[in-house]
Order: sequence, then structure tokens, then C-alpha cells
Amino acid sequence: TLAWHPRYMTSAALICAAAASFLVGGGPRAPAALPRAGRIIAAIDYKDPAVAAEFQKVQERPIELVEAEIEKSGVPVPPSLNEMDMRLMLVELRMRKAGTMPGGGKAAPKKPASYGSKYEEALWEKPAFKRLIDDYRARGNTNALNLATEYLNSPRQAADRYAGTGAYDETVAAIDAAMSAKVEQQVTSGRVAFGGFPAAMGEAAIRMTLEGFGPLASLSVDVSDDGLSCRGAAEFETVEAAKACIDKYDGVDMGLGTTLEFKAL
Repeated sequence: TLAWHPRYMTSAALICAAAASFLVGGGPRAPAALPRAGRIIAAIDYKDPAVAAEFQKVQERPIELVEAEIEKSGVPVPPSLNEMDMRLMLVELRMRKAGTMPGGGKAAPKKPASYGSKYEEALWEKPAFKRLIDDYRARGNTNALNLATEYLNSPRQAADRYAGTGAYDETVAAIDAAMSAKVEQQVTSGRVAFGGFPAAMGEAAIRMTLEGFGPLASLSVDVSDDGLSCRGAAEFETVEAAKACIDKYDGVDMGLGTTLEFKAL
């Protein structure tokens, strides 16, 4: 049985039905993210030629490198996962990231102008968290999905409902790790947007700071509505300078609850 709140338990009947359906079709089982009585099969066709080709590539890698690649993607590897399941997990992660999953090709959803919840914001702004949620969805891990939603939107309510089990602790640790994972931005131009510099710095000091990475083609600075910080945009003369600036300063804690934010434009 699952050691979760009864309201969100996956029924044993559904688990058995899913397992029976898959066994008729044949093929290996997908890994489980959390210890539980049964495994939910991922929605991927392991007989697909593209999947088989990717699996062959993964099969040739030492298991230590397989685990390291999974961890680097922001998805923690459960200690109970065996080598085969670990390799299958990497196959799915690679294909999802590359957009080559069987049945793919659908138009990507459009990013909303504003977010309705912290959970929705994390899905768009935290790639590691999005990969973790995709992994939970692929394996039908409804318990972890419910917890992730409540944990981001209402941490206290999530703790009241789910705390006190090993599954809760493991899932929360995975969520926290994904949320704190550094976002690797695609920098294709010298243009960046920024926010979080103290208002007292002013444009001259901000210019000096940014020019430490290379010459600027342009810079605009505005004081935020609360009068405590500055935001603006800059254009470096080279892409390399913009990337170096983002890598150095994005996410830096400035103290007093202020964090520097740099985004490639």
C-alpha cells in the first residue's frame, strides 16, 4: 500500500490494469521515482526504432556516467533504482530534451504573459523542475504531482497533509533540488535584461560593473517601483561578454531578500 493521504492514493486496480496492459504489449518497465507498491509504466514505446537507437547509445556508457548525466539534468536518482531502470530513465530524459520522443511533434505551448500560481511559474522558469514534473507524469506518479503542486503553492498545507513519511521527504528533497538548480540560459546575442541591483548604485556604477565583462553598446537603467532596486537592459558588443555576465551574476544574493536576475534577450 502507499503511505500517502488516502484522498490522493492511486488505486491498486488501476496499477494492476496498467501493468497487465503493458505486459501484453511486451517491453521493459520504466523506473519509479518514489518507493511504492507498484510501478506505473511510462508512456513510451520501447520498440520504436528511435528509442532503441538511443537506448543502444546509453547502454554503451558506464553506469557511473549514466547516473551523473541524470543528476546533471536536475532529476535526482532514487537510491533504489537498478542499473537497467537508470539507463531507461536517461533514454527518456535525453529524448524529451531533444524533442524526439515518439508521438512528439506537437506545437509547443505559448508562454503566458503572467502566471496564475507559483507552480505554473516554476514550470516555465525552472527547467529542472519542469523535467522533474515531466518525469512524474510519464510514470503516472500522481502522489508526487499532487505534492509538488501543493508544496509550491502552499508549503504549510502540503506539510499538514503529507509530512511524516519517507516518500514526502524524498519528494520534497527532489523538488528543492530542482528549484535551486542553476538555469542554463541560451545566449544568442549581446542583449540582456537585469534587475536587483541596489538603487543606490545608480547607472554609473552599474555600467562599470557590466563593462568588467566587455564593452557595452547600450545601457538603460530604471529605479523599480519600490525605490529600492534598479532594473534595466544592456547590450554587450559580443555574445561571449553577455554570457559571462549572466553566468557570473544571475541568481547572486544581494542580501535583504534581493537577488540579481539576468536574462538573455
